[in-house]
Amino acid sequence: MQENEITEWIDGSAVPKEDIKKLFKLFLDSRKETEITKRELHKLDSIKDVMIQEITGKYKFYEFFFDKIFSERRDAIRKDFEIIDKGMKENNRDLINSGVAGLSQIVSASPFTDMERLKRLIDNF
Repeated sequence: MQENEITEWIDGSAVPKEDIKKLFKLFLDSRKETEITKRELHKLDSIKDVMIQEITGKYKFYEFFFDKIFSERRDAIRKDFEIIDKGMKENNRDLINSGVAGLSQIVSASPFTDMERLKRLIDNF
């Protein structure tokens, strides 16, 4: 293919060599910019993956942590109800009062009263 054939547009008009050089440079610059953008997107995807792993890890920790906090309370509440039930079966007021007192203490106390201690536990994880 001859050089003048390369410089002709479809409509038959000639395109100056300088314009072809500029067009080719623009094409190369565009290609270079595309590659830079691809690398930046890949980098951002990697950062996103790390952040998702961090968030997932924290979620699992909080889920475990709060499950343990409330399971202890759940177990204590269950035991107090067992004491109340036993007291009712045996018609023992002392057992009933003991169970109600324990239940009242658990229900009235929040596991979050010592927020500073709770924060330190979470931060040390």
